[in-house]
Amino acid sequence: MRAEQRSSGWKLAAALAVLTTAAACAHSRPGSLDPSVRGAGAIGRQIEGGRSTPAPRLDHLIPARDSQGSLPSRFEWTAVPGADQYSVGIWNEVDVLVWRADHIPTNSFERPESLRLEPGTYFWSISAVRGDDEIASSGLAAFVVRSPNP
Repeated sequence: MRAEQRSSGWKLAAALAVLTTAAACAHSRPGSLDPSVRGAGAIGRQIEGGRSTPAPRLDHLIPARDSQGSLPSRFEWTAVPGADQYSVGIWNEVDVLVWRADHIPTNSFERPESLRLEPGTYFWSISAVRGDDEIASSGLAAFVVRSPNP
């Protein structure tokens, strides 16, 4: 019973702290943060005066994340506004870079004949580049190349 009372006491204290903070926000001076806007991003936008811009989204389209099948004949990703070019890398399952292409002018390319991947698991990533600066990165996505059916 004693442990239950302590737990209830902590819950009550936490609830009072939240209410106190909310009340302080509601009665703060004009121009301060609006407590009705939720989320760290929203608070950051208020602090910055609405100037903060979220990072562009860059995601894998073809081959899709965790896809399985034959070696993809095409690679495609979401376009990033303001990107001049893209870089693509492919790694094997032991994190060794097996292929890389830079200066890709669009958000897709046909697989070159020279790119041959044995059956196995691979990871690929894309970087959007403006000038000499990376402006967005996709992170890694896996795809599995299966053996062709006999």
